[in-house]
Amino acid sequence: MLKNAFKAVIVIVCAFLLHKTAFAAEVVELPQEELATESVLPVFDKAVSVKNRNVMTAKRWDADVFYSYAMTEPIANVSKLGVALYYNFNEDHALGLMYAKNFSGLSKYAEQLDSQYNLDFSRAPQPTNSVFLDYNIKAFYGKMSLTKSVVFNTILYGSAAAGMIQYEHKSYPGVSVGLGQKFYFTKQWALRFDLRLYANQAPIPFLKNGLKPSDPVPAYGDFEDRLTFTTTLDAGLSYLF
Repeated sequence: MLKNAFKAVIVIVCAFLLHKTAFAAEVVELPQEELATESVLPVFDKAVSVKNRNVMTAKRWDADVFYSYAMTEPIANVSKLGVALYYNFNEDHALGLMYAKNFSGLSKYAEQLDSQYNLDFSRAPQPTNSVFLDYNIKAFYGKMSLTKSVVFNTILYGSAAAGMIQYEHKSYPGVSVGLGQKFYFTKQWALRFDLRLYANQAPIPFLKNGLKPSDPVPAYGDFEDRLTFTTTLDAGLSYLF
């Protein structure tokens, strides 16, 4: 028994010494003169190609086709298709004309209100098309590579537009502001994404005693006009020529 107790004491002492040694190894001290005191910029093999613009837009036109999704539209169809033509005065400013054609029909939410509460929102006037003069200010030009073999040239821009929105019975003036991004996958072709906020007068589709089949069919003039805000997300294809 005494022999086993002596072995146990030796094992405990060895474990204590190993623990002290391991703990001491975690403390690393370096001389102050070997520590970094300033940051450095990355060095590229082809610095000129990194700085140069691959896509020049000044004094050139670009034509767009796009799909627009109205994220905050409760009643009318949320989809529309559009075309646009822009002239780039220089690398910072562009002015263009946008035309969009709304899809007919109602939103999924309006169809749900009809099935649950028997409310026919097709009696309310719907937007049919719109035309806007759109100004773009290009804030940043950049390059992005995901695979090291393909480089996307990007342009981030802000937009401000003014124009008209046509309903089935009347046209309303409107304005919009937004933020957009272009991803050029060639020197001519680019994917374009725009987030826009529209503000315009519009007929309110909620009309008391006029939406149920048992109610008299209202005239479009019975719907009250009110300032309306709509947020849209556009996705399209742009060609620079």
